[in-house]
Amino acid sequence: MEQMKSDIPLDYITIKTTQSRIAKGLLAIPASLINLFPKKKGWIFIENTDGICEKKTYTPYTSSSCECRIGGLKDFYSKYNLKNNDELVIQKIDDNTFRLLPEKDFRQKINDLLANFENSINENDADKCLKEVSLLSSLEQEDILRNEFVKLSNSKIPSRKIRHNTISSVSKAAVPLSIRKILLSLYRGKCQISGFTFLMKNNNPYFEVHHINPFEGNHPKNLLVVCPNVHAQFTHADSKQSFDDDGWLRSVKFNNEYFSVFQIIDTLKLNFKKEVHFTKRKKKFCRL
Repeated sequence: MEQMKSDIPLDYITIKTTQSRIAKGLLAIPASLINLFPKKKGWIFIENTDGICEKKTYTPYTSSSCECRIGGLKDFYSKYNLKNNDELVIQKIDDNTFRLLPEKDFRQKINDLLANFENSINENDADKCLKEVSLLSSLEQEDILRNEFVKLSNSKIPSRKIRHNTISSVSKAAVPLSIRKILLSLYRGKCQISGFTFLMKNNNPYFEVHHINPFEGNHPKNLLVVCPNVHAQFTHADSKQSFDDDGWLRSVKFNNEYFSVFQIIDTLKLNFKKEVHFTKRKKKFCRL
């Protein structure tokens, strides 16, 4: 098994295929993954990229083949034109059901859905994207939003379009729906400086979003979840800000009084990994 950095914002596991098993319509499960699979010979269900489950033959490691195998995959390999050393994403759904996806399709779908989420202009579209990512990745939606926050944090901070080169012309620019959903999920509406929020009539926590640098765009390092009082102080009070080496705001001074800034990034996993598992057929006899 090899571990490497994932270029999508989640951890996942792949199995590298071999030409000999592709030709036989088999998937050999590496020894490092056999604990995920049943101990007895029989049938398991494999879900494909279309969300369709199909019944497949299954033999455990203790069978006469000395290899944990899923059979009946010739059509699957043919459909996705899989070749030697192509990788398949494997996910356990329950004790007898597994999701099997070509890695290139998996990554493309995840990236497309996250791009659609980031560009959503209404709640229904955003929620639909999150639900589809959740189903595809087997992650809870809150975990997806955390991972998306980390992903966006690692991107370049964009500039904001300014008409007249004045702060007042950009001070009330809208924050995208997707980013507001991320911030709400992570901070629960609580001000990053005072910790204050309140519930609105719709039972959602009230919060405002402050652009730390009004000439920079919507980026996790340039946005703060704040209550109205703190937001007004940023606008009208004599203030001074202190940042760490990574560009996160860590403290602010209002009228000679210092306040620390809570940054959720300190509690989040910052790196995502891909595990690539290989199968090597044992030459010696296995114990039954």
